[in-house]
Amino acid sequence: MSYPKPPDSKSAIRRAGKAIAVSQETTKDIEIVDQWRASHGYVLNTFQIWLRRALSKNGVDAEFAQRLKRRKTVVDKLQRIRPDGRPLISDVTSMHDFAGCRLIFDTIDDLKHFREGLHSAKSMRNVKHQLRHDLGKYDYIEHPKPTGYRGIHDVFAHFPRSHRTGNTSSLPWHGLKVEIQYRTRVQHAWATALEISDIIDGKRTKFELTESDRGLFFSLASELIARKYEGTKRTYLEKTQGQLVEEISKLEATLGILKRLRALKEFEGFDDLRKHNVLNIFEQEDGELQLKVENFRNAGAAIQFANKLENQPSSINAVYVRADNPNQLRSAYRNYFNDPIDFVRMIEEET
Repeated sequence: MSYPKPPDSKSAIRRAGKAIAVSQETTKDIEIVDQWRASHGYVLNTFQIWLRRALSKNGVDAEFAQRLKRRKTVVDKLQRIRPDGRPLISDVTSMHDFAGCRLIFDTIDDLKHFREGLHSAKSMRNVKHQLRHDLGKYDYIEHPKPTGYRGIHDVFAHFPRSHRTGNTSSLPWHGLKVEIQYRTRVQHAWATALEISDIIDGKRTKFELTESDRGLFFSLASELIARKYEGTKRTYLEKTQGQLVEEISKLEATLGILKRLRALKEFEGFDDLRKHNVLNIFEQEDGELQLKVENFRNAGAAIQFANKLENQPSSINAVYVRADNPNQLRSAYRNYFNDPIDFVRMIEEET
């Protein structure tokens, strides 16, 4: 399978990223950053092989899927500004989540057991990939984000082994980064609901750097379901379960977040899913959101089509995702299937 190579000049990528950040980009700038983004398809392939083998050897049940970061999301991230006026991202080549792998476990214990095994000397003996941080740096289970996000992330630099001595064909992709996300089903249900809610309400709660009522709603909800379903208590330590429920109910009465999530229709086209898919959420003429799935024979064609969709105003969210098991794809990327049912159920059982 042929994957795009990264641009030859990292300085050219950085210059293009800076131009995009201040909305002064040229077509060439977009093409350079897009080539850099698309080149991470090679990384996804390498890591999906490694992670699937690790899952098989470990014996822990988990769902697995992967995605290439969307062009719109890259542009948005480059143009975001911190409250103090500084750019969120100053160097596009430092972004470590162009390539993303997601594993979803039944329990926190399963998650931690698998991750410990992945980082063990026995597992790392067979690969050259390099972890780019301390093991606890991105542990958002012990230290949830202010938004309420929970999970653990790992960032690896990609160094594939050559299949044949002296073969240098993989060199262009050496050092590219991949982000692995580990979540439980409960944590995934919360993150999914937040993404869907932001899409249908045109908000950016998952990116908030300052708190809003929506942000408070999801942050409180995260702690509520973590206590109820996972036996952890990490935030709002001064509040009882009843107080969390009371505050969430008051916010829901004003915001109607659960009401709108509950009204979404579940996508039914799962028979259309294949190995290489482009998932496209678009707005119909009547304002309703709809999901369409397009299938492709290889990653390159799928990525090219997703790029084309991103230029269409009616397309709200188009992304290339790969999964060998369509049922796992549905669950791992549930936000593209308008299915926040788990989150709504968990909150309504408490409120």
